[in-house]
Amino acid sequence: MFDYFSSITYPKYKLAIVVLITLNAVIYAFVDTLTSSADALAWLVLLVLYELEANDAVPMAKNMLTVIRNVLIAVIVLVFVSYVYNSEWLDVVNSAFWFALIALLELEVRWPDKVIKCRQSYWLATIIVFAGLVCVVMAWAWKSAWLDVYDAALWIIAFAYIEMDIFKFLQRKHP
Repeated sequence: MFDYFSSITYPKYKLAIVVLITLNAVIYAFVDTLTSSADALAWLVLLVLYELEANDAVPMAKNMLTVIRNVLIAVIVLVFVSYVYNSEWLDVVNSAFWFALIALLELEVRWPDKVIKCRQSYWLATIIVFAGLVCVVMAWAWKSAWLDVYDAALWIIAFAYIEMDIFKFLQRKHP
């Protein structure tokens, strides 16, 4: 069994992060609300789809990928509306930062030429979004909401390493 995993060419740290996020979704399914569970699952599938797309390994037609991604984003928006309705303001702020990150990723996927043209602005916007997400983690830590701290920190790590390739991204690119 372990030989199978050693033959996988995909980076092991990325696989470990996906496994941890999957475990995270399962934990939310058992210990939290249906809304939080749906949120965790939608984000997990969205992350996997972005990663597959980034590696040109999407096992479906482009239009089907767009439909699935839009459905997932709709689920996430409905969860956001639920947070607003229930006055869960820290969750609202967290969701807003994640929406901003998704918007940045969508820009990069759909209009890469515009991202390249406005590289410095894109870089700054991404840094601001990640800083905001880290501030939300600190707020949850201050409230001793440890499952939320774990969840948020894990997702920041996931998007930083898997989607943004943060080490390459943080090296300022000059035209």
